[in-house]
Amino acid sequence: MKRNKLEYGVIDILPNRKNEALDRIDRKILNILQKDNQITNIALAEQVGISAPPCFRRVKRLRELGIISKDVSLVDPFKVGPHLIVFANISLEKQREDLLAHFERKMLAQPEVMQCYFVSGDTDYLLIIHVADMNHYNDFARRVLSNEANIKMFRSSFCLNRIKHDTQIYLSEK
Repeated sequence: MKRNKLEYGVIDILPNRKNEALDRIDRKILNILQKDNQITNIALAEQVGISAPPCFRRVKRLRELGIISKDVSLVDPFKVGPHLIVFANISLEKQREDLLAHFERKMLAQPEVMQCYFVSGDTDYLLIIHVADMNHYNDFARRVLSNEANIKMFRSSFCLNRIKHDTQIYLSEK
């Protein structure tokens, strides 16, 4: 395998693949792994129609490129005890780069914040927060959001019923 060194890391390039975008087989592999990442390499190769060694190299490449970013077990929050999902819209007073970076670092450090998005529109950030109950959210809001000087306003909405939750990203195999 040829290695192409970049300033900030190393990217593996498979023979005859150069820097082309994901092909149909890569997309098939990703669709299967998103449903079951514990499938054996042999079974995966069989499902995508290639032999095991090139399948292994493709998966390894997808991981090295960061396309496959993690291999995890997904836990259903509603089956492990009381759980409340909160959607918080955050508006900042000022949007200077240093203040945005400060807010983002603070959100990264909060275990209750499952997702944080910098968004366009009326608010600056959308947070998805998981807590045990309303008391825990009240504690979180006071400790984290109310004490942040650059937060102009935050609005919270509470999940009443989760209709669909999917972690799979749809990838067309064309």
